[in-house]
Parts: sequence; structure tokens; C-alpha cells
Amino acid sequence: MQRQARLVCGLFRRCPWTAAKWGASLQQEASISGISAPSPTQLGQVVKLDEFIKKDQDEVADIWLGYHADEKGGRVGSVLTSDDYKTFVKRAKESPMFVFAMPKPHKGAGAYETMLIQCQLPYVLITGLEEFKKHGEGAPPYLTLTHYSELLDSHGLALVRGDIIHDKGISRDEARTALELTRAFYCSDEDYALVHTFNHKPASFDFRAVLRKLKLEQ
Repeated sequence: MQRQARLVCGLFRRCPWTAAKWGASLQQEASISGISAPSPTQLGQVVKLDEFIKKDQDEVADIWLGYHADEKGGRVGSVLTSDDYKTFVKRAKESPMFVFAMPKPHKGAGAYETMLIQCQLPYVLITGLEEFKKHGEGAPPYLTLTHYSELLDSHGLALVRGDIIHDKGISRDEARTALELTRAFYCSDEDYALVHTFNHKPASFDFRAVLRKLKLEQ
């Protein structure tokens, strides 16, 4: 098991975020909302692509998810099918913002924090709505999602990395929830109706419909 783990980690390049916290990783060329991005935009800067691409579809997915399952890594990972990724990109450009409720069960039954999604592909920024109200576009993200599309043609997959920027704002379990909810709201036709309304008919948007969707309200 340890040997397999070493082989898997050997496919990944050293990233500033894995070695030091956010404040020491402001070396990336890409920037989002005026701050440097924690993960590079190119998959080849994250993994040894010439070796990674030799793996079949299932192996790529398993390696990516396994690597990002490390609880000490400050990150989460996901894999999108080609169809889901293309749907996500189209809708993220069409409707770049959304709000959802992050359940906070430790604060009591039905407790939640309202979170804001901002799509700036290949990045998605997720932060607390109250932070956005205070700081506007300069609000520090709790979580950033970086999307990698290099394997779409060869493997039919897009890879997603989530970097936890503000661990007091979002826990690792909550980051995983936020990642999956972002996918669900943008890739599901039924759920995307809420996203589309929020962006294009804001006067008709009903946040309580989001709460009901997440079973936080009857």
C-alpha cells in the first residue's frame, strides 16, 4: 500500500500549496479576483503529464481522487465526464454566479451559511456571501476550484482540484460538499433552472427553493 502511494504521489509535481500555507504560495502567474491562484492553469504543472496520460480512464480517475483524498493536503478533488464538463463550461459562462446554503449542523438543526459561487474559468471561487458583501470582488475565497481539460480528448475526463484557502471559513468536508454542489447545480437540468433564474431573472429567484432542495427547509 505504501509503495503504491509513493508511485501515485510520484506522478504529481511539487506544488507551493502542498508545501506551505496560502500566504507563502503567492508565486503563481495566474490570478483571480486580484489574488494569486493556488493551483496553476495547466495540468502539466500539476502532474507529470507524459506519464499520467499513459494510464487508462479508470486509473486516471482513481489516481486523481486518491491523491486528493489526503486529509492533510488542504485540497479536494473531483472528476467530470466530458459531457458534464462541456455542460458546466457552457453554463458557467452563461450564468457565472450563484448562491447556495452550506449546512452547519454543529450550529443547530437547519443552520447554514450562505455561500457565493463566482465562475472565472478555469477557476471557480467560493466564499461566504457576507464576506462578499463586505469586500465585493476583493472578498477572499474560502475555496477555489481549478478545472483541467487536457484529458478530454484522450480520456473523456476533466479533472477538478479544490484548494482550501480559508480553513476557518470552510472545513475539508464542507469543501467537498461545495465542490459537489457546484457540479450538481450547474450540470443538472433541474437544478440549473435555479442558477439561470438567479443570473437572468433575479427578481424571480427564490432562495427558499435552494433551501428546500438541500432539505434545510420544508
